[in-house]
Parts: sequence; C-alpha cells; structure tokens
Amino acid sequence: MAIPKKSESNHQPLVHAGDAARGLLARWGFDPNNVAILPDRHPQYRECARHGRYPISMVDERDAIRYMSPVCPVCAAEQASRRLMESAAIPKRYIDCGFDNYVVDIPGQQTALDVCRDYADHFEEHARKGSCLILCGNPGTGKNHLASAIAHVVLAKGHSVLQVTAYDIIARIRQTWQRGIGNSTELEVIRGFAEVGLLIIDEVGKTFGSDGERVHLFEVIDHRYRDLKPTLILSNESIGGVEKYLGPAAFDRLCQNGGLLLFDWQSHRRGRECKSDTAACLRGEL
Repeated sequence: MAIPKKSESNHQPLVHAGDAARGLLARWGFDPNNVAILPDRHPQYRECARHGRYPISMVDERDAIRYMSPVCPVCAAEQASRRLMESAAIPKRYIDCGFDNYVVDIPGQQTALDVCRDYADHFEEHARKGSCLILCGNPGTGKNHLASAIAHVVLAKGHSVLQVTAYDIIARIRQTWQRGIGNSTELEVIRGFAEVGLLIIDEVGKTFGSDGERVHLFEVIDHRYRDLKPTLILSNESIGGVEKYLGPAAFDRLCQNGGLLLFDWQSHRRGRECKSDTAACLRGEL
C-alpha cells in the first residue's frame, strides 16, 4: 500500500538560522554581507542629531557580539522621564522645570533653590522621618518650578510621586458619595493619596475653606503623617493663611521635622524686577 504524501500546501519551508539572523541585522540597519559584522569591527555606533554618537553593539568577555537597541539612550531616558512625570500628574507647563534652569536673581531665590535641592538629594533621609516641606507666598515666584524639580529627582530615585490640587483631593473624596460613580469608598480614596511616595498638594487655600474641606485634607495629611510619608504643600497664602486654611492640627503635623519657605518676592510673570530679597526658611522643629 502506498503511503499518502503530505500536502505540499501545508508544508512550511524552514528558515535557516543564518538567514533569520541576516534579516534581523538588516532590520537593525546592518549590512549582513559586510565584514563590519565581524567581532573585531565592534563596537559599532550610530549618531543622534541631539546627543551625538552612541553604541549599538559590543563584544562581551567571550568575544560574542551583543547588539543593543538602535535608539539613543539619552533620548530614551528623556522619554521615560517624561512618561513618569505625566504619570505623576505634573502639569505640562512645569514638566521641563529643573534645578538647573531655575533663575536666581536675589538671595531669597538662592535660599529656596538650596533648600529644595537638598530635600530632593536627601529624599530617602526625609522619607524615613516623614519630613514635609511647605512652599508658600506670592504667586508666580517659582514654587511649582521647584516642586517639579524635586519630583524629577525623586522619580529618578525610584519613588512614586503624585501632584494634585487641594480641590482634586476634596472632589475625589466627595465623588464617592455619589451612587453609580466609581466603586471606591471614601477611605480607599484617602488611602490612595496616603500611599504615594511623595504627595504634592498644590493650590492650598484656593477652595472655600469650609470645615468639611478641612476635614478631608486633614484625613489625607494625617494618614501620611502616621505612615511617615512626606508631603509637599504649595500655596499662595501667607504662613498664617496656610495654617488657617488647613487647621492647626494638620499644619502642626506638616511642621514636625519639616521645613517652610516663604516666597516673598515679586512674580516673575510681571517682570524680572524683584522688590524683596528675603526668604524665610525654618528648618527642623517649626
């Protein structure tokens, strides 16, 4: 009896490993017929228009060629950083703000820069103590710029960061009261804000300042205080205004082992002339 032949239509031709490798090299921009793919011709490089030459191959300790992603590593790091900043909800206006591009015209601005840079550089130490930082004073004086710079460094250290406004917190908590909108409970929302590595609360003092709002913000601040989680407060109010808005209990928790900076110079949005050259910086027990 003759053995039936397999249908040729179902037979897939085998691809030689060498052919597959040459196809992969071609997609990566290499000429597989070029002697440049030999080990003694490595590492090979590509040119980034912004950052210059970068390697796309290497030879390991066993003389084996290792190919790397043909993407500029600096560009890739910048994109990753931008994605992290977006996940941290840092406003687009401040995503590119860092310590190096913060303009210093007066001693007060230098004090603010030094304190914020130190807070970011030694964040692990501040996190162990639950040390908070309050930036308050005139609008347009660089508070969000420095907060964004802190966020960049803290994210690079592998910690989570979230920036929200005081209104965001209040609205998110109150949203749990409405039927059919989300499944989270009020406590779950508060814990969500409490668990992030660094919470930046902006626009403190911009809502009505009712007792109910004060209770919501206190619950978030108190949860973080008890868990030794650092909180960064941004406000256009005076020191007394921040305490009045948050309430003595919440303000007291922020002050323990924390720092406060008063931005009392003129807004840069109205010009570079500054009328004040002082800044208050209270360190340690406030």
